[in-house]
Amino acid sequence: MKNFLWHRFVFVVLRYTVGPFIRRAFGYSCNKNKGPDSPSLIISNHNSDIDPALVALGFSRHMYFLASEHAFRLGFASKILRFVFEPIPINKTRNDFSAIKEMMRRLKAGANVCLFAEGDRSFSGITGPVSISAAKLVKTSGADLVTFRIEGGYLTTPRWASNKRKGKMSGGIVGRYSAAELEGKTNEQVLDAIERDIYENAYERQVMKLNRYRGENLAEHIETVLYLCPVCNEIGTIRSEGNRFFCGCGLDAVYSDTGLLEGEGLRFSTIADWDVWQSGQLEEIIANAGDGFVCSDEDQKLFEVHAAAGRSPVGEGKMHISRNEFHCAGLSFPLGDITRFAVTGKMTLSFALKDGATYEVHSVAPRSALKYREILRILRDEER
Repeated sequence: MKNFLWHRFVFVVLRYTVGPFIRRAFGYSCNKNKGPDSPSLIISNHNSDIDPALVALGFSRHMYFLASEHAFRLGFASKILRFVFEPIPINKTRNDFSAIKEMMRRLKAGANVCLFAEGDRSFSGITGPVSISAAKLVKTSGADLVTFRIEGGYLTTPRWASNKRKGKMSGGIVGRYSAAELEGKTNEQVLDAIERDIYENAYERQVMKLNRYRGENLAEHIETVLYLCPVCNEIGTIRSEGNRFFCGCGLDAVYSDTGLLEGEGLRFSTIADWDVWQSGQLEEIIANAGDGFVCSDEDQKLFEVHAAAGRSPVGEGKMHISRNEFHCAGLSFPLGDITRFAVTGKMTLSFALKDGATYEVHSVAPRSALKYREILRILRDEER
């Protein structure tokens, strides 16, 4: 395979030069494993942008990673990324069969490939669902399967946060399954093994250990995940500053260095519990909205994405969603034409149309893109 020896060389060099810095900076510990000895698909949970490095530090042998296609639209930085690591680009707004084909090609060529099977970083600290297609991919690949779990990652680098915190993280291999062993399992059994092995609930673990995750401005941008106020039941009214977050209705709370929420009369002590509640409330809010819009945000910037060529501005203005349509910057998109919503980073909302066009919505002010993804999910579930 082209440049394979170069990528192996870079892997070893970075492991011994950058690896110690990452361990110290993030309080990360893991055991180094020699394997896998044969081409393997390595599957891990996903909670931070540095997860590829954290997984790599758990192995002495080189592996390739998948990377969101937006990472290939960064000009010179993307060229460096390709030259040094050659990750496999994947489009999160549609079923990307080209990424699957490239994964299979590299596995068959003798390389290891790491996949974050949730397909997205967790907003709440709980491992997301894994699609049955991941289990089918494992079986079809004919490769061994190695499962890896990272613990403490969510509280160190919450997806919604404006900065990282100093605490404790650890990682390690959970399971090893040979290709021969996998051949005798059903897709459902393979899926069960993956979900069991990579499952992580940051708050269940934290309640037992109460590790400290210290930093500055711990609550800033928490409104990108907590989009519904439990006091006034309004969407998009929460704001954050320093370690505090609040709403005009009187809600006033603190995000502590244990990752727990504190405040007089506060209904939830964890973001995970809050998120379960707000997701459930959305169903009622959607029902009460009728054909009107469910939620909205001002001052949004709409871009059309042109794959590796970058993106071009389409317009600026209000964004809102109703039962049948998504509106942004003066344009209307029937929900039936949208394949799915995906969230990139903290709050970039990405979506693709059935005709192949892809868009991104950016915001200068903190706002939740997660609520739009959840609304579309609920509406699609209603259809089914």
